[in-house]
Amino acid sequence: MTNRGVVPVDITTDIGKMRTYTRDTTYVALDPPEVGYGDYTNYSDDELQMFLDRADDSITRALGYYYLDLAAQASLVAISISDFDLKINQENRAKQLRETADSYFAQANAEDIANGTTDFFDSFEFGGTNGDLYPVVEGVDYPVWDDE
Repeated sequence: MTNRGVVPVDITTDIGKMRTYTRDTTYVALDPPEVGYGDYTNYSDDELQMFLDRADDSITRALGYYYLDLAAQASLVAISISDFDLKINQENRAKQLRETADSYFAQANAEDIANGTTDFFDSFEFGGTNGDLYPVVEGVDYPVWDDE
């Protein structure tokens, strides 16, 4: 799959900053070659823009989505092989990438709080439960218990 992106990396743009933070700066020429574009190792510019869009242009939060996506990919190919004195274990890789994603999400939340840009609704957890751990279903009459 081709990971088409602008070359060289422009660190003044959000996509360029994401490429730099994630070390995804290595590229080869496209086939057929396109002036000003290359094939990057991990993600295309469009995919990086998708992470930024989902993160409301927060680079820190977009990095969280970046590593969360890498974790999902790693979990699909996780293997553990042992043969005499050789051992290859990639089962923890997805967990480590998720932890990296979580640290970026926590940092993004801290930045939001510091900048005063947290949404009012981020302060509360909303759920579809009735105070217990049972879902509330519309149209169902629930019994009412007296405390007496």
